[in-house]
Amino acid sequence: MKEVFLLKNRYVDSVTLMTVAVELTEIGGVDGAECGMGTRPNIDMLKGLGYEVPADVTQNDIMIAVDAAEEKTFREVCDFAEKELSAGHSGRSKTYHDVDDMDDGEFDIVQISIPGEYALKEAYKAIDKGMHVFMFTADISLEEEHDLKVYARDHGCLMMGPDAGVGLVGGLCMAAGSIVDFGPVGIIGASGSGSQEVACLIEQMGYGVTCILGTGGRDLKKPVGGVSMMADIDRLEQDEDTKIICLVSMLADRGVMEEVLKKADTLTKPVVAVFLGAGPELYEGHKVIGTYDLTEAAKACVKLITDEEPDIGLTDEEREKLADECVAKLAPGRKYFRGIYTGGTFAEEALMTFRKEAPDMLMHTNRDNTEYAVRLKSHKKSEGNSLIDIGDLDFTAEAPHTVFDPTQRVLRYRQELSDPETALVAMDIILGPGVAADPASCYLPIAREHPDVITVISVCGGKWDPQGKDKIKKEMREAGVIVVESDHESAMLCSAIMKKLEARNHE
Repeated sequence: MKEVFLLKNRYVDSVTLMTVAVELTEIGGVDGAECGMGTRPNIDMLKGLGYEVPADVTQNDIMIAVDAAEEKTFREVCDFAEKELSAGHSGRSKTYHDVDDMDDGEFDIVQISIPGEYALKEAYKAIDKGMHVFMFTADISLEEEHDLKVYARDHGCLMMGPDAGVGLVGGLCMAAGSIVDFGPVGIIGASGSGSQEVACLIEQMGYGVTCILGTGGRDLKKPVGGVSMMADIDRLEQDEDTKIICLVSMLADRGVMEEVLKKADTLTKPVVAVFLGAGPELYEGHKVIGTYDLTEAAKACVKLITDEEPDIGLTDEEREKLADECVAKLAPGRKYFRGIYTGGTFAEEALMTFRKEAPDMLMHTNRDNTEYAVRLKSHKKSEGNSLIDIGDLDFTAEAPHTVFDPTQRVLRYRQELSDPETALVAMDIILGPGVAADPASCYLPIAREHPDVITVISVCGGKWDPQGKDKIKKEMREAGVIVVESDHESAMLCSAIMKKLEARNHE
C-alpha cells in the first residue's frame, strides 16, 4: 500500500526531511519512503511514484509518503517520522522556529535551509545579532544575494551562501562537508564539492586546513561581484593560523575573477587558485599560483608547506599499465563510457579532462552551459559516451539528492551495467557527517554481478568522517572496483582506458 500522511502547517528544512526519509526506508516492512514539503515539484514527484496525494495539501505542509506492506507498519512509520521531525531530528533539548528566539551571544553560526522568502529575513536577523551565516537555501535573486553579502561584510560576519553546499569553521562541518585535520591552509570556495576535494587531498598528503569558507556557487557572477570571496580573503589574511590561502571555483565572470585576483595580489600570504576551465591567461600578471584541476591545487598548497613536490596517486606509467589491463578484460561489444556523478564540480572537472585528454571522443551530458559535451535527449537514458550529473535538478526534482540518499544512482548504475555496450562506469562517493550514513555498500552487489564492466570510483572524504574512508576503499576493491585517489585521477584513468579501447575497436 502507498499512502501519504500530512503534517499540516509544519515546516522542516530539506536536509532534515531527506535524512528522515532515508531512516524510514531502513524500517522493516517499508519498501519506500519520501518526506518533503507540499510544493508542486514534490507533489508531481510523488504522483510519478504512484502515490495519491491528498487534495488539501499546501506548500506549508509536510508530506510523509510511505510504501508499506501493512496498514500497521504505515501508521508506525508515520508516528516515528512525526516524532523525529517534531524533535528537530537532532536530539536538541531546545528547538528554534525563528532567529528572534535565540538569545544574543548564544550561538556564533546559524545554518539556514528554508524557502528563500523566509531565509533572507532570517539571515539579516542573524547578522544583526552578530552571527555568521551558512545558507543552504538557493532560491534568492542575485541582487538580493549581493545586498545580503555586503550587509554581512560591513557587519563583520561571514556570509556562506546562498547555495552553499560545504563549510568548515572552527572544526564544525556544515551541509555536505567532511571532517579533516587542522592545518595551515585556508580554503575559500565558490564550489562546494571542489573545496571539499582540495581539503581532503591536502589531509591525505599529511596536512590540514584552518577552514573551508563556502561562498555559494554564484558569488563570482557579475551581479554578485565576488563580495564574499573578497571579504573572506581579507579575513584569512588577518587569521594567524592560516598561512596559505586557496581559492576554488568554476570558471565565472572574467571581470569578477580579475578583481578577486587583484585582491589576492595585495596579500602578504601565498595564494593558490583553481578556477576550473580557466587558461594560463587568467593568471598572467598576478601573484597567485594558478592551477588547472583540484588535485593540482591541493598539491600546490602542500608544496608551499614542504617545499617538495607531493606524491599522490598513479604515475603516468602506472596509469597506462592499468588502462591496458582494463581494456584486455573487455569483450569486443563493450565500447562506451558512462559517468554517474553526485558532485557537480566533479562532473565538470571530468568533462574538462576528457576534452583535454581525448578531444575526439564525443561526450553527452545532462549539464547545462558546458562546452565539453552535447546535451542528452533525455537525462533518463544515456547515449554513446555519456556523463550525467545526478545531483542536477533533472534528478533532484524527482527524488532526494544522491549525496543524502543513493537510491537513484543505484538504479542508474544497474541500468548502465545492464547495457551490453557499456565498457566503463565512473562514479564519485562523497563522505561526511551530514550525508548518507552508508553511501557505498549499495553498489557492491551490482559490481560483483558485472565483472565484465570496469567500474572506477573516487572517494571524497576525510579520515574522521563517520562512514570510514579506508573501510569503503577496501570493500570496493574487494568487489572488483578500481579505487583512485581523486576525481581528476579518475578522469585521467578513464580517458586513457577509452582511448585505448577505441583504438582496439577500430583495428
